[in-house]
Amino acid sequence: MTRLRSALVTVAAVALLAGTAAMGTAAAEPVAAAPVEAMEPGCAKLGAYGPGWADIHNVCGHTISASVEVDGWDPSCIQIGPHGTGRIGLEAGDDPYYAYEC
Repeated sequence: MTRLRSALVTVAAVALLAGTAAMGTAAAEPVAAAPVEAMEPGCAKLGAYGPGWADIHNVCGHTISASVEVDGWDPSCIQIGPHGTGRIGLEAGDDPYYAYEC
């Protein structure tokens, strides 16, 4: 039993030292992370837009109410069915930044 215990302790020590060495190597060489894109929270995603309009995509499987963020007063919310697209009217000069659920 003593030999078995000694062997297990030796294996555990080697594994612990190998893990520590690997962690030290990883920490010594920092790797640049991939750029993160800002993601819109919820089911509403801004689609195409133009002068006076914007499309909002519902990426979820249930009906939502959604609108878009603009510089002035945000347009009233519209209802969009599951996995559907709704078009919302904008005032002249408004550019939508992102879509959100109401």
